[in-house]
Amino acid sequence: MVPEPRSADHRLADTDWLTAGGHMSLRVRSRGAGTLLVEVTGEVDLSTARRLDEVLQDRVRGELAELVIDLAGVTFFSVAGLNSLLRAQLLADSAGARLTVDAGRSRAVRRLFTLLPTDFDCVANVRPVP
Repeated sequence: MVPEPRSADHRLADTDWLTAGGHMSLRVRSRGAGTLLVEVTGEVDLSTARRLDEVLQDRVRGELAELVIDLAGVTFFSVAGLNSLLRAQLLADSAGARLTVDAGRSRAVRRLFTLLPTDFDCVANVRPVP
């Protein structure tokens, strides 16, 4: 079960990590003018993807040029996570922003992206998993 957002969660400082059920952590930071970085670690599955969606909906608005989702620290990534990224693409589009998804060295994310190719504007560091 994913915890309901607390009012304090909506006013996170840029250095605060937010947990979702103890299996996933998120940190949202501004990277210069118009760029929002969302770092995700842990497991992105059916029980945690909803929390990722909530955080993105709360933070992606206004003048935004680029939304960067860093998945390098993700250890498990399900189709629910992929659906969250597709919803993030819609949010970025509605804000007039470009979405960049960085799989980093996450084998779990790279594997799913290899099996189910995506059509995001920019997917960084995605290589077939050996």
